[in-house]
Amino acid sequence: MIRIGQFSTPQNSSLFLASRIGLHLRNQKSEPLLTLQKRFCTSDAPGIRTTFTESLLLLFALGKLSFDSETDRVVYNENS
Repeated sequence: MIRIGQFSTPQNSSLFLASRIGLHLRNQKSEPLLTLQKRFCTSDAPGIRTTFTESLLLLFALGKLSFDSETDRVVYNENS
């Protein structure tokens, strides 16, 4: 049996984190950016915030996320 992240390496960790963020936001529909960052940047690993940012940019480029600057919320786009 294969578990999620079993084959994660530093080269594809942004892709792995993007999938985790996408699944989380798919269930939540939207969440404040700071809350999302606190949820996924819990470790003290170097570069985790960079990986988090790359993951959000990946999902944004795919059209899966949008950002509402007035409410500071990341919104999952169900129809894209």
